[in-house]
Amino acid sequence: MEPVDGLSFIGCDPENSKHVYIITGDSGMGMTHATFGGMIICDLIMGKKNKWSELYDPKRITVKSAMEFVKEGANTVSQYIEFVTPGDVNNIDEIKKCEGAILRDGLEKIAIYKDSEGKIHKFSALCPHLKCIVQWNQVEKSWDCPCHGSRFDCMGKVLNGPAISDMKKI
Repeated sequence: MEPVDGLSFIGCDPENSKHVYIITGDSGMGMTHATFGGMIICDLIMGKKNKWSELYDPKRITVKSAMEFVKEGANTVSQYIEFVTPGDVNNIDEIKKCEGAILRDGLEKIAIYKDSEGKIHKFSALCPHLKCIVQWNQVEKSWDCPCHGSRFDCMGKVLNGPAISDMKKI
């Protein structure tokens, strides 16, 4: 989870009872957030005032974060337009060796990678995270999800999250 204002969420889970606490949205700062997050949550449980609890409150809404939230929401919605567009290529023969491309097959889109020997590897073009259509990154030779930044190697293995599983083989 990547908070739109860049600060992690530490405190009472806004969607659960008052006895459920969260520390998330660490943006690569998990060790640091675990340390001061533990102190903040301990103070919340003990009913003590903590000067940092309001800053990291998961229920916080700021003008900056609201605008960023709207922008990211619009970006995500725009990515779903890919469901109705044609593929990158019309047939497999258009894909060069050591390259990938998206091919439309009826109502589905398929991520196809052609290895150095010309062997074809097919995957669902849907990112396993939230089902956006992945795109071939020619420079990195990877499948990248434009919605939330998941990345997969040319054979569909997850490299970076938020996706936690590989692309589905076809």
